Amino acid sequence: MWLTKIKTALVLEEVERIDSLIDEIPLFDTLAQMEEAAYLLAQCKILLEQHQSQNAQRLKEIKNTLDFLKSTQTQPPSSLNLKF
Repeated sequence: MWLTKIKTALVLEEVERIDSLIDEIPLFDTLAQMEEAAYLLAQCKILLEQHQSQNAQRLKEIKNTLDFLKSTQTQPPSSLNLKF
């Protein structure tokens, strides 16, 4: 049952579900089930690393956009700008 759930989460790229399933890894009855679980967990690791990389890229793009927007705005006069 767990193997089916992790396969489904992996195919659908449901990162949050994968995370919760990893916390619930059961004891397996056979060596074949253990090997399948190990393979699926390796695939999950690859998927999570890809999502992490994509998120880092998105954050970088957002930061660059914010920096650009800040640079194009006119600076309001400071309330402490005293002219003598």
